[in-house]
Amino acid sequence: MEKYVNDIELAFAVISGKVSNAINRNLTRSFKKVGVDITPEQWSILMCLWLKMDGMSQTQNALAEATFRDRPSVTRLIQNMEKQGLVTRETSDTDRRSNHIHLTEKGAACHGVVREATLSSLKTCFKGLSDDEIKTAFNLLGRVFNNLRDSEEAENI
Repeated sequence: MEKYVNDIELAFAVISGKVSNAINRNLTRSFKKVGVDITPEQWSILMCLWLKMDGMSQTQNALAEATFRDRPSVTRLIQNMEKQGLVTRETSDTDRRSNHIHLTEKGAACHGVVREATLSSLKTCFKGLSDDEIKTAFNLLGRVFNNLRDSEEAENI
């Protein structure tokens, strides 16, 4: 492990989020090309809602956990998405502190075109990589993410 940590350029690229930023820029361009004005952060919220498109809503807290974002960030994202007509927010009948987020017709309707734009962006990201390399990358990054998430959860105990 030590030899990889000593590659400061690679470590900097990973730790500073250069890869994530480049992917986000590529996604943003892909969304604009298909005429959908959303950010990658909004896309992550929409993805959670599209997965539950059978009319069920998600709470803001569940969306924050699912997207690994803090609650204030999710609140701002949802406020902007409401202004764009992509989602609606409803106060829970059982807990006034909790909001349920629903897709609007507009939010549901853009699913297909955004999915295609996302697939196009991913093809660009994985160009030249074999299926095994992509599988390995997903596996490794998933494990790194889980280590960090578990570490954060342990600190909150």
